Amino acid sequence: MNTQFGIEEEFLLVAQHTGSPATPTPEQSAGLLAIDAGGCTLSREWLSCQIEHGTPVLTEGGTALEALQAVRGAVAETVTGFGMSAVPLGTSPLLPDAGSAISADARYQHLAQLLPAIAADQYINGMHVHVAIPDREAGVRALNGLRPWYPVLTALGANSPLWRGSDSGFASWRSIHYRRWMITGIPPLFADAADHDARVSALLTSDAAEGPAFIGWLGRLSHRHPTIEIRTCDVQLTAADAAAIALLTRALVTAGMEGALAGPDSEVPGAAADVTRAGSPWTPELLDLAHWQAAQLGLTGRLLDPVTAASVPAVEAAERALTAAQPFFADRQEERFVRAAIARLCSTGGGAGRQRRALARGGVPAVLEDAVRLLTESDPVTELGSAGSPDRDSD
Repeated sequence: MNTQFGIEEEFLLVAQHTGSPATPTPEQSAGLLAIDAGGCTLSREWLSCQIEHGTPVLTEGGTALEALQAVRGAVAETVTGFGMSAVPLGTSPLLPDAGSAISADARYQHLAQLLPAIAADQYINGMHVHVAIPDREAGVRALNGLRPWYPVLTALGANSPLWRGSDSGFASWRSIHYRRWMITGIPPLFADAADHDARVSALLTSDAAEGPAFIGWLGRLSHRHPTIEIRTCDVQLTAADAAAIALLTRALVTAGMEGALAGPDSEVPGAAADVTRAGSPWTPELLDLAHWQAAQLGLTGRLLDPVTAASVPAVEAAERALTAAQPFFADRQEERFVRAAIARLCSTGGGAGRQRRALARGGVPAVLEDAVRLLTESDPVTELGSAGSPDRDSD
């Protein structure tokens, strides 16, 4: 049985005539939240110029792709009637002088009062992947094993090079922007689930973190559901890229739960959690630097190899991730789909590379034009079957 998973995507709403973030009226927001497509649920995001969706619980890659295509198409059609466009960009290329309103959600309103300087320019959009875990011990094994693999996923998902109308110098400026929050980055190494829970509880005794939602690690265990949430990627330009990265993430999480990710940190926990496991090259500071480097360079430079920590071309680090994930793909069709998408991302520089080429070609308007088109683009080269796809032994 395939491991269950789900995908969340955040989109930016922009005015068609200016390209700046746009706020729907209450009636228009109600129309967005009422969208019924692909089994997805629409919800408000931090800013009123953002919209988020979550897929239903998924098991098949083809069903995931269909759900993403359906909800993206419905959102695009709905906001077109408002004189707006929905764009799958990790950051807003343009920022309004006056700022955007905070969504009419009690939690977001509270955070805006608590952290006004952060709230003022939280124009960032991510993609989160939720993967089912059988128990919290398995979840902690995944958290530990994934630690050196987050930078690779960050580079593959980098789609936010622009900020305030120009190139930020980072492939994923969203990743850097998000580091301002109180508890972020790659999670520490845990001895076991009890150690994880005790350390989270200690964090929540502070005045800065008011609840589990303030734990913003790139991977975290849900406090409400038997899932692990991977939060490292920017929202993707196309549904196919989003589905492929989600399926790669699911496979890596499964490998982590099985203790199959290469490296000392992937072993069954048991060592002291406040030190680096013996023989591991991955000190906390090196992991932090690896993630920063991945956010800056994306797929166009070098990354630190997830196993050896040596500096390697990004395409080699991506291949390392595919090799680690290979035994945990649902079938050969899923593996081919993911490999084709990752090869395409590496050859184009990913979303960041596509945005930069559009910027050079026609400025921010060209970036937005491409994003509007790619939101609903269907690529026939990346076909993926739904339920009933071939098993691992068939070609």
